Amino acid sequence: MTRILICDDSFEDSQSLSAIIDSFYNGGANGGKTTAYSLAKFYDPREAAAFFEDGNKADIAILDIMMPQMNGMELAAKMREMGFNGYLLFLSSSNDFAAQSYGVKTFSYILKPTRKQQVFELLSDIERTRGINDRNGFMLSCKGVMRLVTYSELMYVEVKSHQLFFHLIDGEIITIYAALKDYSEKLLSQSHIIRPHKSFIVNLDYVRSCENSAVCMRDGTRISVPNDYKTVKEKWLERIFVSNASVM
Repeated sequence: MTRILICDDSFEDSQSLSAIIDSFYNGGANGGKTTAYSLAKFYDPREAAAFFEDGNKADIAILDIMMPQMNGMELAAKMREMGFNGYLLFLSSSNDFAAQSYGVKTFSYILKPTRKQQVFELLSDIERTRGINDRNGFMLSCKGVMRLVTYSELMYVEVKSHQLFFHLIDGEIITIYAALKDYSEKLLSQSHIIRPHKSFIVNLDYVRSCENSAVCMRDGTRISVPNDYKTVKEKWLERIFVSNASVM
């Protein structure tokens, strides 16, 4: 499922872009396949900002630049501050804002009137990049910087005081304001990543030991396993066996 948000104060432009997006995902332009997607449309940027404030998410945001009350640049900056780490596309009838748009880590800049082929090419690039990222890792937005974190470098994630702490194997800790549920589905899609505790998600490859109803990570962190410790230990032992067998 690809979640898309459009914010454009022009009803006609928004409707035209919506039709192009639907044609891409349901008309076979996405590699000849139909792909599930959702679309949230806003004509007022303040309503789009409220959408994220309410905890909603998007994978792609397409924003008009020239809007009343709050322009697209301001909306994008606010979205980034609230944890939006998806692909950002700007719409404008002028090239004047192209350079400025990269300050909020934009993926591309589209000149109006929107051309179907250009949107198709951009969505194709995004879906191809998302596919690569989903196989290898996940994207984080920290202090306005987009970063791909690979599953192999993630040791564990901890949630504390409405913040997520991504502990990497090299000792780096990436901190963002988000809920664990925002990343749990993607992380737990990997067979070697589990959630032994409501506040932790761990990579079994970096569990040093399992003892006394807890897992001990490579950096010495002890994470208790309040429920189903036996299953967690069995998964860890199975992972060790698979890893060792692949080396032999």
